[in-house]
Amino acid sequence: MKENKGLNIEQDFALVLTASIDIKGMPKAYPTLAEQRQEDYYNSVKYYVKNQPRIKKIIFIENSGWPLDRVKEAAIDNVHNKKIEFISLNCNDFPRELGKGYGESLLIEKGLEQSSLINTVTYFAKITGRIYLKNMTQILASVKEDYDCLCDYKDQGWRIKRLLGNNEVNPYCDTRFLVFNQDFYHHNIKPLHQQHKEGCFYIETQFYRAIKSLEGKQKIISRFAIEPDFQGIAGHFGGKNYSSRKERAKYIIRSWTRKFIPMLYL
Repeated sequence: MKENKGLNIEQDFALVLTASIDIKGMPKAYPTLAEQRQEDYYNSVKYYVKNQPRIKKIIFIENSGWPLDRVKEAAIDNVHNKKIEFISLNCNDFPRELGKGYGESLLIEKGLEQSSLINTVTYFAKITGRIYLKNMTQILASVKEDYDCLCDYKDQGWRIKRLLGNNEVNPYCDTRFLVFNQDFYHHNIKPLHQQHKEGCFYIETQFYRAIKSLEGKQKIISRFAIEPDFQGIAGHFGGKNYSSRKERAKYIIRSWTRKFIPMLYL
């Protein structure tokens, strides 16, 4: 009988960083200045190249056709000998009403079609390219079983918010960072945006509904054992700073809750 040992991070895993340097008028995107976004992506790539040595394969995908010379400079000092792939697309001209989530999903689809490195792994993680996940390796290594999808639901804390009067809050999946088996992605996630025709594509809700519907049929892990430690500036909420005192306080509270009240998904 095969023994489940979890993911072989060094050999069978790639990290996909999604990027859009020129937002081309996308509403609610932050920041809006392409040169500033370019520097954010440069710093992010540099972080992942220099840190977390067990993550050996990185795929950077940009969707606006912006020259990547500056971002590629972040990989010059590659002390851990990581394999790094830069992919430039020009697919950021879709109808704006479809939203950022649609654009990111399209980016992943088209980028992976051009990637050579993705063909060397069974698993890949998607991470929003301008933020850092400081404890990514710990989250990956904490799972000691095989899976098709590793994600983080937010489907209980919303009830508390509704009790407090926020009736617009619904359960969702945190799409800043999540991991897919390639077969799972191609059969269940990629078709979501391909089949979407009208209105905004809310990626967190769409992913949640699709993954939730497959529980019991696929190997889904819907809750990280460790609270994700995000750093950097968010691309929404007016540029929320994950390193601010307020956000660090939230992180501490959520870490405590995840450890001692794991059934409460804040």
